[in-house]
Amino acid sequence: MDFEQFKKRIGLKIKYYRNLRDLTQESLSEKISCTENYLSLIENGHKNISLKMVHKISEALNINAAKLFDVND
Repeated sequence: MDFEQFKKRIGLKIKYYRNLRDLTQESLSEKISCTENYLSLIENGHKNISLKMVHKISEALNINAAKLFDVND
């Protein structure tokens, strides 16, 4: 898997858990202090995200951050 695919899969994981928690992009972006557009770019695999952002997202979604990196399931 190349890096672009890896970013896309992480984005899809974020989107999956966001939808599982019945959150909109707007509500999650408010929780993590970013714009909806930025969150959309993350979920679509167009942005590299920092560990700080991974931490914010995992906290907001109430999941272990490691789940976001398990891209093989």
